[in-house]
Amino acid sequence: MRITLDEIARLTRARLEGDPNAVIHDASSLADSGPTDIAFLENRKYAGQLPTCRAGAVFLSPADRDLPGGPSNRLYTDQPRLAYAQVLERIYAEKWKPLTPALSPKADIHFEARLGKDVDVGPYTVIRGRTIIGDGTRIGAQCYLGYNVRIGKDCLIHPRVVIQDYCTIGDRVILHPGVVLGSDGFGYWTDPKTGCHRKIPQVGRVVLEDDVELGANVTIDRATAGDTRIGAGTKIDNLVQIGHNVRIGPNGILVSQVGIAGSTEVGRQVTLAGQVGVAGHLKIGDRAVVTAQSGVMSDIDPGAVVFGSPTRPHREAMKLQALLNRLPEMYETLKRLTKKEASHAKK
Repeated sequence: MRITLDEIARLTRARLEGDPNAVIHDASSLADSGPTDIAFLENRKYAGQLPTCRAGAVFLSPADRDLPGGPSNRLYTDQPRLAYAQVLERIYAEKWKPLTPALSPKADIHFEARLGKDVDVGPYTVIRGRTIIGDGTRIGAQCYLGYNVRIGKDCLIHPRVVIQDYCTIGDRVILHPGVVLGSDGFGYWTDPKTGCHRKIPQVGRVVLEDDVELGANVTIDRATAGDTRIGAGTKIDNLVQIGHNVRIGPNGILVSQVGIAGSTEVGRQVTLAGQVGVAGHLKIGDRAVVTAQSGVMSDIDPGAVVFGSPTRPHREAMKLQALLNRLPEMYETLKRLTKKEASHAKK
């Protein structure tokens, strides 16, 4: 990539103080950047790295104007991370330009499948009958797309993704390696007399709305009937499991190793931090935040911030955690008082 600071300032709408003709080739962190890189500082926790930063330019908040040292070329913006992300998008477009779309001769594409304009299909990918793929979608090697799958425009499906029959994907969806959509929901009827488990047929589907991104090895079960649905703009990290008939609202954030049991409803803009576990048939309200390693066993109100297992309001949970750390000291104090009381009783 080759871009001047003047072009970057116009791209990001940042205010440049420095040489508008200076050329940037790449982006990096404050600690690792070189003279042709651009970096950013948003969290003052890392302000100590600024004086030794060797970047050609740095994005800063106007509130950080007083910070000394660092690159002489500074770009001021209220959202340094967003501006940095815009430069990364430019770098990505330069470094990973897609090749001319092609259908690999080693792919197995059913004659009833319908592929739009400029669709790219990698080797050893299987596409079954009556599947429809929108314009500009790229499908990597060794993927499997079942019967009657629907995929929108400009999607990016990385290698080794499995999309089972009847699943539906919107536009601009990104699926990272190892994603599995539409495996059977975990549904069984147990005979009360014999204890044997009988499988309940899973005849629903998985629906991903527009602009969803799923990280590596995410698994989403098809609904028993109806849909398992992921709302538009939701971003899901690696190693997340979503059970049958779960419904997640738009613009959610699910961090790695989250697990959601069947038929739970998750509202709009909900954040589930790493390793959160959610029981089935619950409702999590809009904009709720569940902090890391929490276990959700009851409904959560809209806007609530919760922690713990079972979850409690975050402030309450922190107080309880502080008391828990003092339990050994409190126990020793209780033993001394009990011993002292017993001694007085004997007298």
